Amino acid sequence: MTRRVHKLCAALLGAAVLIGCDEIDPSGRMSLLGTSAGAEASVLTSAGLAGGDIRVSGPDGYCVDPNSLRRSATGGFAAIASCNILSGGAQGPVIEPALAIVTVSKADGPAPTPADLAAALQTELLSTRELGAVTVGQMASGGAEAFAGSDPRHWRGAFLVGPYLVGVTLYAPRNSPLASTQGAAFLNTVSSRIRARFVPATGESAEQSQSPENEQRAGLGRLFERRDLQQ
Repeated sequence: MTRRVHKLCAALLGAAVLIGCDEIDPSGRMSLLGTSAGAEASVLTSAGLAGGDIRVSGPDGYCVDPNSLRRSATGGFAAIASCNILSGGAQGPVIEPALAIVTVSKADGPAPTPADLAAALQTELLSTRELGAVTVGQMASGGAEAFAGSDPRHWRGAFLVGPYLVGVTLYAPRNSPLASTQGAAFLNTVSSRIRARFVPATGESAEQSQSPENEQRAGLGRLFERRDLQQ
């Protein structure tokens, strides 16, 4: 894996610290464990990325943070968290806190595997789950800096839908069931909803054909790249 990809991975993890949360603890990390009076009251049940081709939504009780959205004609970035926390208690039930990140870019080859993602992040792959909508891996480290009290373990996966590469990541509080076995199912729900709402263009399959290994590496770089997300 190239040094450039490692830097892009680190940049994405750092970006998660700043996405879509108004409450920052003294260490500079955001807190998803409580609400604040100044929390954004407006939350979204879903949001469009990549010119509206990709629709992002969370499991029941989780919303898209409108402050997190970065969109372009061919990509995007969105954060998903508890509706109750994002709205300052105004919307949704009290549920398990979590922060999910969805990234979208143009695909150049096959989707990276969990092993590819773990290698890019220079961490151990604890387990892999092959589910209906996505194959995800539990990373041993890299999640502790996502927000205050987050578990170092976190889940990541990637899949192709039409001409797009979609990356999904889930961070959860330390010892949360979402940092353990339930995290895979959470990302599968997010991924299955993206797949269900995608309408391929005429003559285009929902999955792209596989490409040479060098194209896969380029795609992995784009999965962590924020250049395509700038407005």
